[in-house]
Amino acid sequence: MEQIRRVGVMAPHEALLWAPRKHVDYSLICEPHEIGAFVDQRIILEMTTCARASRHPSKKGRIIIRARDTGGREHRLTAFGDLRFSEWNDVPVGQSLMISVKPSEFSGEIYLHGPEIVPQKWIGRVMPVYAGKPRVVSSETVGAAVAQALEDPNAHVDALIAIRQSFGGLEEIDILKRAGTGGSLAMLLDGLHRPASIEHATWAMDAARALAAAYVLYEAERAGQRPLRLQTTIRINDADINRMIGSLPFRPTTGEESQEAAIHAICHSLGQPYAMDAILTADVGVGKTLCYMVPAVASQATGAKVAVLVPNTLLAEQIAGEFRSCFPECPVSLITDATRKETVQWDQNPVLIGTTRLFSVARKAMWHPNLLVIDEQQKMSVEQRAELCNDDTNVLEASATPIPRTVAMLRYGGKERIVVSKRHAVQDIRTYVVGTEHRGRMFDMLKKVVAAGQQVAVIYPRVEANGEGDSASVVAAGASFEKLCPGQVVVLHGKMSTEEKIEAMALAKSGQRSIIIGSSIIEIGITIANLRMLIVVSADRYGVSTLHQFRGRLARHGGWGAFFAYLPNEVDEDTAARIQLLAQTNDGFELAELDLLQRGFGDLATESNDTSGRSRTLFRGIDLMPQDFQ
Repeated sequence: MEQIRRVGVMAPHEALLWAPRKHVDYSLICEPHEIGAFVDQRIILEMTTCARASRHPSKKGRIIIRARDTGGREHRLTAFGDLRFSEWNDVPVGQSLMISVKPSEFSGEIYLHGPEIVPQKWIGRVMPVYAGKPRVVSSETVGAAVAQALEDPNAHVDALIAIRQSFGGLEEIDILKRAGTGGSLAMLLDGLHRPASIEHATWAMDAARALAAAYVLYEAERAGQRPLRLQTTIRINDADINRMIGSLPFRPTTGEESQEAAIHAICHSLGQPYAMDAILTADVGVGKTLCYMVPAVASQATGAKVAVLVPNTLLAEQIAGEFRSCFPECPVSLITDATRKETVQWDQNPVLIGTTRLFSVARKAMWHPNLLVIDEQQKMSVEQRAELCNDDTNVLEASATPIPRTVAMLRYGGKERIVVSKRHAVQDIRTYVVGTEHRGRMFDMLKKVVAAGQQVAVIYPRVEANGEGDSASVVAAGASFEKLCPGQVVVLHGKMSTEEKIEAMALAKSGQRSIIIGSSIIEIGITIANLRMLIVVSADRYGVSTLHQFRGRLARHGGWGAFFAYLPNEVDEDTAARIQLLAQTNDGFELAELDLLQRGFGDLATESNDTSGRSRTLFRGIDLMPQDFQ
């Protein structure tokens, strides 16, 4: 149990809520004369090795095993893998084994495929196989923890209580009814971890999936039932809102799904006697900062405490500058690593704008905001978001591509959505997914863009080279581009000091450098007005939401832009399909939903970035798809 604590499993019963990723049926034990009746089915045969396993003479990655069944017939079996690391490498000649195989028939002859040595303890049984967490805990460790929990007479009872507790103490029969499944919770747990048959295991996995989906819906329903709390109310009248909008140095968009409509909607929600739990879905480039800036400043003017949490220092600097420019009378404190020596003037009740350093500053001052704005929610964990809040905190999240849990909450209740889609200027952004065959044409376009006096950004997945000859890094590529275009290149990455980053960004924003070679640091919110072309090298290394944020840096003030998702190496079919989603739509929320349909909600228990064990779904290891909620 000690090792599994690293992923937040702190008690034996919690191991029983870790669902297997699959079950292997070792229950069908056959005699040699019965093989023909089980063609294309997994069976178990007792066999004795006739020779040591060997590598295939001509086909790499194949292992040849010769074994004799109890009827005296010798079989030539083929396994896959590297013999050095295979379980077959240690099997001596004459060893009697129970082997799992899949028979096939061809021209009247029986052939055996996919040989696997059956572990002694699982002979005649169905074996659960668990998924671990890469580089944290192995699948074997998870299996051992589950086996240990099964020996604890209290763990089974505690797991049943934990499931009921997750549903607010509902009776078991009501929980099963919500999930639309029969049986009992005890049968379900047994079917997951010690099934009587493969049919029992299959039923248990389906029931666990249904129960996990029912729990997400229950949580959404519960979140929608916010308690009445007068202390959450921040009253802002329409006259003040209109006066503030009128004082801006520019005109916000108006009409349906506009900046002005979003400002009024946020202020209206703040005036309700319920803690706000809303998301502002505003696509990249539509100006979502203004949508929360006006309510934030208006809230501060009423005496409310306001914080704006952002992913990085550059964006914090940019947003603080926009607040000060638009509303110079509103006190603002910038909270980043670069401002550690500056003192917050708490008596002025400033709007705090900062990175995760906000947590330590607020904790030290025992300060909780009445309004917390989280810009680009996918960059903050559930626990980080909760750390600043108390029961009276109004929370407004802002994102172009919401995280899976938020999409689930929006679909099934419990979260308010405020939409901004109207743009100040018309954009024409073209997306290209290209491989090495189009590399020459892509770089020809880069040269033309630079020659026309416009700017290009090239994003690399690594800051520094892995070794000599590695050019797929920010530092190496920056040096190469500088040789080709001396005096036109600026390099920007997360390992630079804050001062270096600010200086590099100033060169890019001012247009003094035409080519920006960077890391993912420029992903969120950064505005480079003349940026017309952006290339992401090894685009398969990034998620869809990150790639969309990169694309959102283009043509911020309107006009054309070209986005290239460059794949220098071959990718698998699923990855290619994921990257191609970008070519289907430029709408961030639609992209989030397409990604959801393709990949599902994922294991919602892993949404937290830490290992506190606060499970956001009922079972670890259950990947929920939208169809699970039908």
